[in-house]
Amino acid sequence: MDALLLRENAQAQLAQIKTLESGVDYLNKVKAIEVWAKAEKKDAELQNMIAEQKIRTQRILGQLLKESEMRGGNHGNQYQVAKSVPSTLANYGISKDQSSTFQKIAALPEEIFEAEIATAKEESEKRVELTTSRVLFAAKEYEQQKKKDEAQITARDKELIDALKRGETVV
Repeated sequence: MDALLLRENAQAQLAQIKTLESGVDYLNKVKAIEVWAKAEKKDAELQNMIAEQKIRTQRILGQLLKESEMRGGNHGNQYQVAKSVPSTLANYGISKDQSSTFQKIAALPEEIFEAEIATAKEESEKRVELTTSRVLFAAKEYEQQKKKDEAQITARDKELIDALKRGETVV
């Protein structure tokens, strides 16, 4: 049974994802298992374990996509892959929206990402599902808070600059 194999080899499978191609292949396998688990009405714990594996794979893909961009691989939706062969997201079966989602999930700090997964596991007894949308919502909240914090810092800096211009001592 694929779900049991997935449970036993989850960490090892994730560690083997080193390329966009291997990540997308593994994500497709996990999605197929997810469809099977839902169709068979498997328990919430198993479904959340499968969802966790899917989200962790999406996070890895987001990191790989971001690394590709940093190496100069993103030129109009193109990514550098092995041997400097340009390739588009479509070649991997990744849409622009998926790329954006995966990168937002990858941008979440590790502690927030892990806390969101832990919370969903605790809530699985209440039939609360771990979903990509849930983690994406956490990522959006994080970005909003980050922007708010940056705006506050900027406002404080402005106050200090204004005080300096007035000839006040700033410590």
